[in-house]
Amino acid sequence: MTSAGEPVETSETTLTQTTPRALSPILETESGPESLSVDFHRDADLRVVIERPYGDPTIYMVCGSAIACASLVWRSMLYHVAAYSHDAGDEMKGEQIQTIKLEGNPEAIGLLFRIIHYDFKHVPKAPTLNQLFELSKIACQYRCTHILYPWADQWTSRLSNLVAEDNCYSECHKALYVAWTFGELKLYRDMVDALIVSTKIDDNGKIVNVSGQPLGDMLMPRDLLDIIIETRASTIAKILDAVKAPIHVLSYGEHAQRSGYCKISKDSQACEIMMLGSIIPALTKAGLFPIPEPEKFTGSIEHLKNKLDKIKTVPYVGKEWMPHMSHENCNLGIRESIMTCLKGMTVPLSTSIMSWMSGQAKTCGIEPTTEMREWQQKSEDASLDFILHLESQAKEGRDNVSSGSTQENSEAE
Repeated sequence: MTSAGEPVETSETTLTQTTPRALSPILETESGPESLSVDFHRDADLRVVIERPYGDPTIYMVCGSAIACASLVWRSMLYHVAAYSHDAGDEMKGEQIQTIKLEGNPEAIGLLFRIIHYDFKHVPKAPTLNQLFELSKIACQYRCTHILYPWADQWTSRLSNLVAEDNCYSECHKALYVAWTFGELKLYRDMVDALIVSTKIDDNGKIVNVSGQPLGDMLMPRDLLDIIIETRASTIAKILDAVKAPIHVLSYGEHAQRSGYCKISKDSQACEIMMLGSIIPALTKAGLFPIPEPEKFTGSIEHLKNKLDKIKTVPYVGKEWMPHMSHENCNLGIRESIMTCLKGMTVPLSTSIMSWMSGQAKTCGIEPTTEMREWQQKSEDASLDFILHLESQAKEGRDNVSSGSTQENSEAE
């Protein structure tokens, strides 16, 4: 060690630096669920190109015969291309790999290819709702929902509690399509109900979900949008009528006639006047008085219900009463009427919808609900009756022909 006044040696001594410990390389690009090019089998003979809106396309190498067996759509695409791409002058044709192009989510298509090529270890046990939604779209588009049979029931059962989750109203349209694809009737009904009570009308007059996404832009079964619009409108009309009814009765009805809103026989008129006088300011504060016309109410059923649930009436208090004579339990019955309206909010399911759901449930291995079993039994009975009717008509026709022949023979003799 040298002091500050000592000269520094300048001999051939070299200073060595310690190199920091090498770190693991950091990848600059984030790896996705599937890489841009994936081989699904060592004998792959078909290149599948999936175009992306942005970036390079995803390329999958698959066995053409395997995907042709899994999907009639892919079979048609594959062999149609093969039939029309033959060129006798191309001697190298047999050594070239055929290519087809598909549209859709690459991850969902990749998952279907995993299943088709028996790569089950990469099939997720608990896929997210977004994954199931994308998978349902691809499976329906290419008509291969049957290959999801071993997993469909387990996957859809995980969505049974979605109706109670905070994100239900913003995600129910996705779960609805999953239920439609797999034939899960209870989940389908729950999600349709959730969509009906949560939709509203935006400034452009379009029906939208809680996130402002137009229902017209969503992927949903045919005619369901009209059913949602009609059911929402009729339910709101019933709820607003339930609010109007007691106000109308107490404002214009005969006071001598007992209305039933007051539960105590003593001072009923004073009690009902108190309830009427307290509910009108509360409704006004909530923006619901004067009671709006149903077609002008743009909020959701859920929003309307929450507003009405917060409205309270002031109970009437008499003088020199015993405690058991309190009017605290007297009410206008609005909350009960709302619950009756919501319980009566049934979504009609046509024969075509039930037939589709029944077929998909059988295809995907979904345990049918009681409602589905009853419908299937009625459908089988109706089909049997129709067959018996046709057989009866055919028999009558044969008998008539036989009778006519016998009569002609008799006349000839």
